[in-house]
Amino acid sequence: MVSMDNAPMLKRCVIAAAMLVAACAASPLRAAVAPGVEITSPAARGDAFRPARANRPLFFAVYAASPNGVASIELLADDRPVAVRTVNGAAVINVVLSWQPTANGDFRIAAQATDRAGRRLRTPPVVLPVRGADGPPGSMLQMPAGTFLMGSNAGFDDEKPERVVNMPAYQIDRYEVTVGEFREFVKATNHRTDAEKAGKPFNETWRVDNVGSRFDHPVRYVSWWDADKYCRWLGKRLPTEAEWEYAARGNDGRTYPWGNDFDPARVAPPADTMPVGFYLNNRSPIGAYDMAGNVWEWVNDWYRPDYYAQNENDNPQGPPQADQRVMRGGSFTNSPEDLRVTRRIKDDASSSHRDVGFRCAK
Repeated sequence: MVSMDNAPMLKRCVIAAAMLVAACAASPLRAAVAPGVEITSPAARGDAFRPARANRPLFFAVYAASPNGVASIELLADDRPVAVRTVNGAAVINVVLSWQPTANGDFRIAAQATDRAGRRLRTPPVVLPVRGADGPPGSMLQMPAGTFLMGSNAGFDDEKPERVVNMPAYQIDRYEVTVGEFREFVKATNHRTDAEKAGKPFNETWRVDNVGSRFDHPVRYVSWWDADKYCRWLGKRLPTEAEWEYAARGNDGRTYPWGNDFDPARVAPPADTMPVGFYLNNRSPIGAYDMAGNVWEWVNDWYRPDYYAQNENDNPQGPPQADQRVMRGGSFTNSPEDLRVTRRIKDDASSSHRDVGFRCAK
């Protein structure tokens, strides 16, 4: 029996699977080609696939041809059969094979056809990155009560002074909120974002990413108000600055979520966002992904440049009022300096940008 709590997630998975089947059957894209057999996918991208989510069914259309007639077709992941179909011996055949990966990794995918004379034909391997086995979008991490070093004496003036902060237990999202999750919110509430209400062009609203290939990317072009309403719809809220930073750096005072040295291989390239959780090594001590890069993240606090100097050391909530809200974490557009976990920037609560999203807490 499916509980009512899991019904929305199940519905999303069923819808996503149906869309993938339809797209796979119709797509002219070719991921790899070899004589007599080829594998196609709507997610094809050069010599690799777009990243896929773990624990969701994936669908691959395979074409095979042999004058002797085709006996079977297999889908291989790292040379291991993960789906097999016995076929009727036709000289030319198309089938759809499904596979549901359950682990993170970069899998080498190939299709293999065996004809009725025992001859085997195989496509060259194609890389398929699979991410998200740690938990589905929307899953949360439990932060224990504790102390951590907040701020940086080596950073900008509004990051000073660094100080020890005491925190209660709370929960925070494992991933940034995705386009697919925000889409469900809009469908359920008919919410119009501030960018849409302001008459921004389509490509400056969240809807520019409202396509299946980007459902796992972080939602962007959302204002603080949009983010706040989304979190409250789920019975959550935006994290405070202190909660965000504690989850990003843990209690050892590190500079980046993974340590003190910048590593460009752990963050999204400067051209675009990547699916949430794509970089397995861009993970904080508690296990939160993408707290450096991908998109800036709105937090709950009002911004004041001198707030840290007030030395609020017990679960600080930020100034009671100011003109702008805080964003943390840096984005795909930024230099390493802006990806430090102590970096703070500000903007109007109604503003929206191509490199700003959010995650929730409770």
